[in-house]
Amino acid sequence: MKVNNTSIFMGDDTLCARHGKQPNSKGISERKSIDASNLHAKLDPIAAKKEEARKKAMKIVGDAFANERKIDDDLRARNERIKSLQNEKGEAEKNIKEIEDGRAALRDEYNIDENSQEEKDLKLLEKEIRAKMSGSDIQLSKDDIEAINQIKKAGLSEYQQRSLEMIEFEVPHENTAYEAGEEIKLENQIISATKIERLKSHAILDVEKQADSIMEEASKEIFGMLIDEAKEHIDEEAEKQEEKAKAEKEKQEEFQERIDAAKEKKKENEELTEDILEGVSENASMASDVSAVQQEIKDMMNKMKLIEDDIKGVAVDKSV
Repeated sequence: MKVNNTSIFMGDDTLCARHGKQPNSKGISERKSIDASNLHAKLDPIAAKKEEARKKAMKIVGDAFANERKIDDDLRARNERIKSLQNEKGEAEKNIKEIEDGRAALRDEYNIDENSQEEKDLKLLEKEIRAKMSGSDIQLSKDDIEAINQIKKAGLSEYQQRSLEMIEFEVPHENTAYEAGEEIKLENQIISATKIERLKSHAILDVEKQADSIMEEASKEIFGMLIDEAKEHIDEEAEKQEEKAKAEKEKQEEFQERIDAAKEKKKENEELTEDILEGVSENASMASDVSAVQQEIKDMMNKMKLIEDDIKGVAVDKSV
């Protein structure tokens, strides 16, 4: 039987289930997270300043547009309300007309002349009712009140009673029409005032100027930050150059010390050679010692050669 070389990964939940442990529902989310925004602000403060100014400007503009949308919604709602009120008013006026048509038909039914005293008395009684309606500017004079009392005392005709009853049905429709009309006037006044104030305020234009001012102020701050950053960079470079010059000076001094030491050593060896040569001259008569002296001179010259090589090595180091 062939077994494939396949590896199977089992997550923490699976392993926990196999060992009878509760899985960690939070998982990786329990690990410490890094606040990328704060890290970005530390690494690039200029970009962070730009982003902060942009968000502030966008919030101001966004709030202004939100307020404008709120005003638009309010105006739209008021216009819808006006349409509804106009429908109510229209329906009430329709009912009033039907009642008035019914009263005219009733007058024809009783063959009442519009100029008769009975019709005039009815008009006076009607005036009393309409004076009590909402928003009515009808006022009864003292003579009107006395005449009405006389009519009621004498008694109303059937025609007058039926016509007045129809007026009583007309009263609520009259009130509805009047109140709807007044509310329509109020809504139109509010709409007109809102539009005028909107034109006066120049809200969006003012907000755009404010946003531009925020961005301009941020630009000035960013420019200052760039100047500070440039100064800091120049100071760092100057410090580096100063350290480099100091190191170069120390290296030069060390090089000079090596040259001076080599020269001193050469001088000492030259003096030693002279001493040897003088000794050779003094002892030249002694043939048995000549070979030994020559060997000593040879050894000394070899040492001299080593000193010259040291000096050359110092020169090479300087060129490198």
